Amino acid sequence: MTRILGMLQEESDRKYRDFNKIIVKSGKPVIGVRMPALRKIASGLMDGDWRSYLSEEASVLEEDIVAALIIANAQMTQKERLALTKEFVPNIDNWAVCDMLCGDWRALPGTMGELWDYCGEMMSSGEEFKMRFAAVMMLAKFLDDDHIEGVLERLSSFCNDGYYYKMGAAWALSYCYLKYQDKTEDLLRSGRLGKEVQNLTVRKVRESRRADGEMRERVKGFRL
Repeated sequence: MTRILGMLQEESDRKYRDFNKIIVKSGKPVIGVRMPALRKIASGLMDGDWRSYLSEEASVLEEDIVAALIIANAQMTQKERLALTKEFVPNIDNWAVCDMLCGDWRALPGTMGELWDYCGEMMSSGEEFKMRFAAVMMLAKFLDDDHIEGVLERLSSFCNDGYYYKMGAAWALSYCYLKYQDKTEDLLRSGRLGKEVQNLTVRKVRESRRADGEMRERVKGFRL
């Protein structure tokens, strides 16, 4: 993906690069480009032959983020978006690329069944970032009346010792608690979650600006 390397280097911010190296921990080098610039570069590619860009191998973290933005946002059929997602997810090695892909992923009404099924496959994979992808994608796209019970079931049925999966699962569960408090409390009482995920969920609810004082106090009772 060397075609945009020069543009990325022009947007490099040394302090931001050093900060990102610490918090992202990608297996690829980090240039240090802020999101507005990355979105602008991705948007420019989406006006042209973005498919050939995706066929090239990324050499730095920012090229992967641009690829995630393209997969999530470019004009294409839902079938192609899901196919590209399936090609891309196995190569994710950090939370930043994972969460960008999930948060931006454009969902078309009536076409979400295959994505839901794919999330199930990734949850059962046993691999840290595939499972984080599933947890964060369910948080982003499936916290609704039709899927909440399935989301809670998946998050309580599969586990992984990886830090980034546990944080993603707790993040998703905290939003489940905020939106579906009774159903999520049933799960927290059940003992089906591991101690670390449950306590991280409690912490994230208490840290959330969406939680009121009563909710923050109540959720403390679910610490293990």
